[in-house]
Amino acid sequence: MKIKILIALLFSIQLISAQNSDKTSLSDSLSNQYQIEYTVNFNNYVPISKKGILIPYLKENKSNYYEIPLDEDSKQKDDTNDSEINETIVIGKKNVIKRNFVNLNTHKLSSTENITFDSKTYLVTEALPKLDWDLNHPDTLKIGTYMCNKATTSFRGRNYIAWYTNDIPITFGPWKFHGLPGLILDMYDQTHKYEWIVTKISKKVINEKTLNQDKHDVNIDLKAFVALREEVFNKKMNNLKNNLKSRQGRGTTVGFTDHSKRQGRELVFEWEDNKQQ
Repeated sequence: MKIKILIALLFSIQLISAQNSDKTSLSDSLSNQYQIEYTVNFNNYVPISKKGILIPYLKENKSNYYEIPLDEDSKQKDDTNDSEINETIVIGKKNVIKRNFVNLNTHKLSSTENITFDSKTYLVTEALPKLDWDLNHPDTLKIGTYMCNKATTSFRGRNYIAWYTNDIPITFGPWKFHGLPGLILDMYDQTHKYEWIVTKISKKVINEKTLNQDKHDVNIDLKAFVALREEVFNKKMNNLKNNLKSRQGRGTTVGFTDHSKRQGRELVFEWEDNKQQ
């Protein structure tokens, strides 16, 4: 696992070093449009990788973040007009573009989500999570031309380590992360099930129309969405178990894996007892 991470970091260093190596001042950050690209690794039962794109709007105090399946992204042509990323948002069993929009003015976060066994796409709204970052770490790490500091936080049942640089004072990060004094270049949870590694930083105007197609079916708040997701999943699994039991032959035993324990990025929510993890 450590070898894999080091290789990924070296890859990141090469790409980041190809960018403008000048140190970025706060005024420069506010006057330029950034696109930060990440490789997002999900090291679960079936490991997958996605492409993350963070687009911060610093003057407006908001950011848009997208996670795109790599197999879909690889179909795109790498030409001079790469400011547009053509993607078709699909639902059901196919891949979808996951979106997380952070707004510091309204203190809201909205995300597009799907539910297993449900064909709808949901726009889920929640209060902007408060992340308690611990910056009191002496560790430093140089990634590309940027010196990074270490920060740690706990978020919804997982402990995370982030390497951020003060040279790029962007407080927004990938997925739902925000609040650090500099841009996150590398981040992972302690189990390394989830990790975000910067692969490219660029300054350009971005057309998000093809990434931000308004195709959600239902508006819902986070608490109601979590309850609905688990209700739909448990109902489907119970029906499946009952069907299998009714068809099994005499003397045949069918074993079932316990799916009651959450396995995703968010294991426990603020309104729940921590003992439910």
